[in-house]
Amino acid sequence: MNFSTHLIGFDASLWGWLSLCVLLVVGGLTAPWPAVIASAARQNVLLASWLFLILLGAFHGNALPGLSLHFLGLTAVTLILGWPLALLGGALAAFVFAALSHEGFAAIGFAVWGQVVVPIAITVGINYLAQRFLPPNFFIYLFVNVFFAAVLGFVFAALATAGLVVMLGVYSWPVLVDSYLAFIPIQVIPEAMVNSMVMLGLTLLKPEWVASFDSRRYFKD
Repeated sequence: MNFSTHLIGFDASLWGWLSLCVLLVVGGLTAPWPAVIASAARQNVLLASWLFLILLGAFHGNALPGLSLHFLGLTAVTLILGWPLALLGGALAAFVFAALSHEGFAAIGFAVWGQVVVPIAITVGINYLAQRFLPPNFFIYLFVNVFFAAVLGFVFAALATAGLVVMLGVYSWPVLVDSYLAFIPIQVIPEAMVNSMVMLGLTLLKPEWVASFDSRRYFKD
């Protein structure tokens, strides 16, 4: 979501920026910086995960001017890093994408809320419920915690983004349904597959890199 100030208004842009600043402060204060600083492996995983989000954002298609569709990858990154670092990485990717666009940073606060906060929140919620109520089965983890969470995260991120665009008065709901939301069925399964492949590789090869995965829980003798 990259709209200039003359499309959304200065007041709306200001509120978006203020809410984004609150998010970044919360994420920065909650993130496990001591653990990251103490481990070179964690630092590498952090930088690789953030670069992964930036690269995914670079491969996008414009559904409407200022509104694009691209892979999110936030389910995998949230399960790997935890939500605070995933939030900071998602915001960083949004900043990079905005810097490369021609419209600037006016709507970046709303972009982060719709396309970063929503999928992260859904992933955290599903992961919590699955670990609490479902048996510790590796395939359940991949299908529910990863694949299903990525599907719901992508769908609700698109719906939240569309709702924010309508609230800002940039496009009407019928226009978004025809030119933006209509592409959800085409992209949602590839989004889930990208997240699932990343998590499958990491949980099998480097499970200690995945914050949400306990190999003793899922790989019992």
